[in-house]
Amino acid sequence: MSVPAVSETAVSGPVASGSDLPVAAEVRHLLPGGVLRRGRTVAVTGSRSLLLALLARASAEGAWAAVVGLPALGLVAAAEAGIDLDRLALVPDPGLDAPLAVAALLDGMDVVVVGPGAALVDGDRRRLQARARERGTVLVATAAWPGAHVVLDAAPEGWSGASAGAGWLRRQRVAVERTGRAGCTPGRFEVELPLGSRATASFRDAAPGPTAQEPPAADPRPAHHRPGRPDLRLVG
Repeated sequence: MSVPAVSETAVSGPVASGSDLPVAAEVRHLLPGGVLRRGRTVAVTGSRSLLLALLARASAEGAWAAVVGLPALGLVAAAEAGIDLDRLALVPDPGLDAPLAVAALLDGMDVVVVGPGAALVDGDRRRLQARARERGTVLVATAAWPGAHVVLDAAPEGWSGASAGAGWLRRQRVAVERTGRAGCTPGRFEVELPLGSRATASFRDAAPGPTAQEPPAADPRPAHHRPGRPDLRLVG
């Protein structure tokens, strides 16, 4: 497997000056200091939605991120959570080159996510954690990672938004157990995560948009005779 070269522009974004990375208001209280601290390792288990929520604000503000060994990551879900796909590198199946791939990405990215598909032993983890600390990169693991500074173990508790079996699921309730090393006070938190493209503005802490207008009248022509592309939505 060849590791993609990291462009020089990957370290020139607005969050590449050495400052810690911001996170959305919904999940800020889960992290000591309310930020993703450069050089630290964070383990996030049990919820892909929580993982994306932690990355969304930094990505929206210019951070470069890479995901290694997580082939099930949905790009639609990532984009709807607020991840900028133009600054997202994916190595779904690094194989035996996982330590090399992660090490190379730690040299040029702001955040590197390591999934269970990255074949690492404890010695690899120690070396990669030291490299992340040296390079000032945030290392995020989606499985147990000995020595992680912050561990967030999430358990989904329910959904809200749909009414009487109809409508959109708008939010997901998640219970999060936080543990970690010195400076990370253990605790249990309840978090509500916005879902889908309607949540993107919330993750960016954007101001509310203008009041929605009435939808246009339905076009009586058959779909294949209408101009433009039909709206598509991923379900399931």
